Amino acid sequence: MNQQPSHQTSIHTDHVIVIWDILVRLCHWGLVAAFITNYFIVEPGRQIHEIVGYIATALVAVRLFWGFTRTKASLASFKHIDLSKRAFKTHLSELKERRVNPEHGHNPFGWLMVCLIVVLLLGLGVTGFLMEEIDALFGNSTLEWIHSIMADVLYGCVLVHIIAVFAVQHAGNIQLLRPMLTGRRKR
Repeated sequence: MNQQPSHQTSIHTDHVIVIWDILVRLCHWGLVAAFITNYFIVEPGRQIHEIVGYIATALVAVRLFWGFTRTKASLASFKHIDLSKRAFKTHLSELKERRVNPEHGHNPFGWLMVCLIVVLLLGLGVTGFLMEEIDALFGNSTLEWIHSIMADVLYGCVLVHIIAVFAVQHAGNIQLLRPMLTGRRKR
């Protein structure tokens, strides 16, 4: 199929739109694996917990670099972040009409969640580093409490994110899960 740029910044054919590139998807699913591993499987304080935390922090750093260096032609670019009142109203109107624009990546609520999750993941990385690598802070109960609270808030965000993906996918009549798996969305 002949692919050409659209006026909405995504690459598409008549029936398929490219939404997320491979790096975005690898970072996303790598963070999913890291979160599941550190929150549900590995005990805090273990070396594997620390290694997985550093991997998650590195994935966030890669995604931030990627988002800030992409051109607006890529939906991975942070230049698409629009948190204006108009953007929120447009998205809610699209949901009400059950026609979310298929050529967009994140909606404004999605961008807010991305920002919150990035802040939480970086906060977990920093507090984890401080607890493990700075001798004076090893075993600091306040730092452990902050780290624990951020992990629990991240868990809540993950639950909201999962529910929102399926709710918006249904209410907006748009594929959201498929593009995060394959990179592409059907029109």
